[in-house]
Amino acid sequence: MLQLYKNRSLEVGKKVRVYFNLHTNLFSVVSMEGKHKGKVVAHGNGIIIADAEFKVNKAGQLKVRKTKRKSVHAYVDGIFSGLTDETLNKQAYYNPYLTDYFVDWESKANVFKANTVVLKDKRVSYL
Repeated sequence: MLQLYKNRSLEVGKKVRVYFNLHTNLFSVVSMEGKHKGKVVAHGNGIIIADAEFKVNKAGQLKVRKTKRKSVHAYVDGIFSGLTDETLNKQAYYNPYLTDYFVDWESKANVFKANTVVLKDKRVSYL
């Protein structure tokens, strides 16, 4: 499911940044190129990202730890590849109070890159 925001467009193959939006309870998709660069273009669930990088803004992380107030400072960058109802085998998570980076759910190893990521139901799964 994908809801376009303010009549903006999102095309497969475009660079995006995705984060979980606490206000909508969906993932927000920010365009990283083109006419709407740097702006939210859609909200959705089951978003597929290829050539993904997991990023955490350190200054934002420190601010959250200091103020105990949530803010957007962790996201997945990559290429928008469509939507799915499926999830992938591995899961990652990020908790600004407990981890410095995104972490694999089972091994607890830091995760920085993945070939494919699915952002669905507040979860991050990857290959």
